[in-house]
Amino acid sequence: MSGRFKGRTRVDDVVTMSSRRITAVLAILCMLVPMLTGSITTNAQDDDSTGDSPEDIWSPEYINQIHPWGGDDRIQFKAYHDYFTMKDRMMELAEKDYEYQGQSINIMSFHEGLNGGTNARGVEMTLNSYEGHFYSHASPWLKITGGGEELNGVDGGECNDFVGDCGNYAEIPDIQMIGNFHAREWMSYEVPMMFLETIAYYYGMAGIDNDGDGLVDEDTWGDSDGDGQLDDDGDCLSLASNLQDSNGDGNPCGPGDLGVDEDFSEQQITDLVNTREIYLVPMLNVDGNRYDREVFCGEDAWNCDSAGWRKNLRDNGVEGVTPIPDLGEEIDESCDGVDLNRNFQYEWGAPLGATGPLFPGMCYAGGPNNDVYNGPVDDTDNDGDGQINEDHVDGNDDDADGQTDEDWWGGNSEPETLFVQDLTEMNDDDNNGASDFRATLSWHSFSELVLYPWGHCTDCETPDHQQLIYHGNKMAEMTDYTNMQSSDLYPTTGDYCDWQYGVHDSYCYTMEIGTAFHQQPQDVNHIAVRNLGIPFYIAEVGDNPRERANIGIQEVEKSQWIVSADDLIIPDSGPIPITMCIDPNFPFTNDDNYTHVMWRTVKPTRQQSDFGPKEWVEEDWRMTGFEETGDNCTLDNNETGILIVAPVPVPEDFSGKLHYKSMLGTRSGTFPFSYPASGIYEEVNIAYRAPYGNAILAFLLFCLVAGTVWGSLGLAIRKMNETTEEDVFPNEKPETVVVSKKK
Repeated sequence: MSGRFKGRTRVDDVVTMSSRRITAVLAILCMLVPMLTGSITTNAQDDDSTGDSPEDIWSPEYINQIHPWGGDDRIQFKAYHDYFTMKDRMMELAEKDYEYQGQSINIMSFHEGLNGGTNARGVEMTLNSYEGHFYSHASPWLKITGGGEELNGVDGGECNDFVGDCGNYAEIPDIQMIGNFHAREWMSYEVPMMFLETIAYYYGMAGIDNDGDGLVDEDTWGDSDGDGQLDDDGDCLSLASNLQDSNGDGNPCGPGDLGVDEDFSEQQITDLVNTREIYLVPMLNVDGNRYDREVFCGEDAWNCDSAGWRKNLRDNGVEGVTPIPDLGEEIDESCDGVDLNRNFQYEWGAPLGATGPLFPGMCYAGGPNNDVYNGPVDDTDNDGDGQINEDHVDGNDDDADGQTDEDWWGGNSEPETLFVQDLTEMNDDDNNGASDFRATLSWHSFSELVLYPWGHCTDCETPDHQQLIYHGNKMAEMTDYTNMQSSDLYPTTGDYCDWQYGVHDSYCYTMEIGTAFHQQPQDVNHIAVRNLGIPFYIAEVGDNPRERANIGIQEVEKSQWIVSADDLIIPDSGPIPITMCIDPNFPFTNDDNYTHVMWRTVKPTRQQSDFGPKEWVEEDWRMTGFEETGDNCTLDNNETGILIVAPVPVPEDFSGKLHYKSMLGTRSGTFPFSYPASGIYEEVNIAYRAPYGNAILAFLLFCLVAGTVWGSLGLAIRKMNETTEEDVFPNEKPETVVVSKKK
C-alpha cells in the first residue's frame, strides 16, 4: 500500500485482526453496554412526553382558564378584588336577569348589614349597629334562592323586616357561608366570589360542555363514580405525565389541575339554587381588609414584610370614652382590633387560642392584646339577677338557676360578629324559635385543611363526631386537603363554628384554603377552582346533614341501583318501566315530590343529515313518581332490597333517545339522593313502537294506494302509446266518424 492510501483502509481491503485484539474489543463492548442502556433508560424516564397534550383534548378557552362570563382580570380571577370592586360585582350580578325554563326569575338580592329592630335577645339594633368601627362599612351579602316549585325567587315567600330580605320559605333549607373573618386572608373572599360567578352564569342552563371536549357533565366535583380517582372521565390522566400537574402543587391530576372536576352539572347548580336559600357573605371583615390592603401591607401584599393585618379595627386604647372609638385617632397597630374568630359567644375566653384584656376595654402597647385578642369583657347583668357573668355560653346551666347561658362573660361585642349573630338568630322561617341554618361554612387561609368542631377543647368530641368526620372526608376528597377536628390544629375559644354548632346545632366547617395569607395573583384562579365544589356540597347536604351522614356512614345509598340503559327492557307498548332497588334501611318517602324519576326525550331535528353531525332537540325534564311493586331485588352488596318502579309515559310514536335518573327523598325531607350521581343520567335509544293500524284498514289503504299507482301507470302507458303512434304515422289522417241524429 502506497501513495494516498497509505495509513487508510479501502472498502475492498481485507482487514485481519489477531484473536487477542478481538477479545479486547469484545471486553470493552461488554463494559459499555450497561452504561449505554442505562443512559438510554434514564433519558426515556426523563422524557415524559408520551401521552396527549391539552390541545388534543380541550378548547383554548379552557386550557387558558378563560371563564365564560367574561370581565376584567378581577372577574376572571387573575387578580384580587378589593372591597369596592367586589361590592360592585355583587350588585351587578344581583341585578342581572335570570331565566328558568322560559320564566323570568330574580334569584339574588344584594344587602349590606341588617335593617335592625328588636333582635332575638330583646336588644334594639339599627343599621348602624353593624357598621365597622373605622371605615363605617357594613358587611355586604347576597340572598340567593330560586324559591321552590313556584319559582318566586327572592321576590316571593315571606319578607323579614329585621334582616331586610324577602324570599323566605318555611319548607326550603337555609345555608350560611361567610368569608374573610381575618383581614389578610384574601383568598377567603375570592373562593366565595368564584362560587357566586358560577351560579350567576350557569343558572338555568343544562348540558354545557365546559372544557370543549365534546362531552357534557362527565366530570363533576368529587369522585362521582367511586373508583378512587377524581378525574372521572380520565382526560387529565391521558395527558403526558409531565403535563398532569398544571397547578404545580406536586399532585398530578389532583384538585385544581386541568381536566379534574371540570365538567360539572349545570342542572345540579340550578336545582340547588331552586331548593335552597343561600346567604353568602364573601367579606365579613371589611374594615380590616381595607386597612390591610390600603395601609398595612398595600396592594402587593404578597410582598409584605409581615404576615398582614388580621383583626377588625376596634379602638382598644384608653383615649376618649372607651370603647367608643375616636375617629380622629390613628390606628394603634400594637393595640387596636379584635380577632373576629375569637369573639363568638360560645366558650368565649382565654387562654385557649385567645387572649383577654388585662383591664376590660383597655389595651396597652406590648400588653396582652395580640393577633388573637378576643374582645372586651361584658360587665352587663344580662338576666337581671344582680350577678355578672355567672353563666357563660357553654350549653350548661352554670349557676343552677334553671336557665342556660343567660349571663355571658363576653363575646359578640363587634359589629361584624353582631351581624352574624342576628343574621343567624333572626332567620326563623318556620317560626319554631330556632335558627334555620342547619349547615354553615366559613373560609379562612391558610393550611389546606377541613376543620370541624370542637375547637375549644382537646381530647373531646361532639355528639356528632362521626357524622362531622363523614362530611369533612367528602370535602377533603374534593380538595386533597386534610380533614381534622379544629382543636387538633390548635385550640380556640370563641370560634364561629363552635358557636354555630354548640348554640344553634348547625353542622359547621372551616376551610383553611391555600398556602399563604396573601397568595400570589397567579395562584388565585387555580385555588378558587380547587375549592369550587365545597360550597355546592354544603348546599346539597344542608337540608339535613345529620341524616345524610348517618345514611352515608352505613353506606346504604351505595348498594342501591337504578336500572341501567343496557338492562332496561322496553315494552312493545305502554309506559317504559324504570326500576330501582332500594335498601330496606333507607328511609325513603313515597311522596312523588321527593321520590321520582326525572326523564326527558331527545329527538333528531328535521335538518339532520346522514352526511353531517346529528342535531338533537331536548325537551324539559319531567317527573314520574315511583310505585312499590311488592317484589324483592338484589342490591349491589348482594343483600335483599325492595323493588320500586316508575312507569315513564314515553309516547309509542316517539323515536329518539330517553334520558333518565332517579331522585330519592327521605321521610324527614332530606332531598335529593341521586342515581346515577349528581350530574349523570342514563341514556337509551327508543325505536318507534306505535302500531300502523288494523288489518282491514291497512288492506283498504293498500288497495287505494295500489289502485292509484297502477291506474296512474296504465294511463301513463296509454298516453305514451298514443304519442308513439302519432310519431310513427305523421301523414295519416284519422278517419272521420259521422254520427247521425234523428230529428
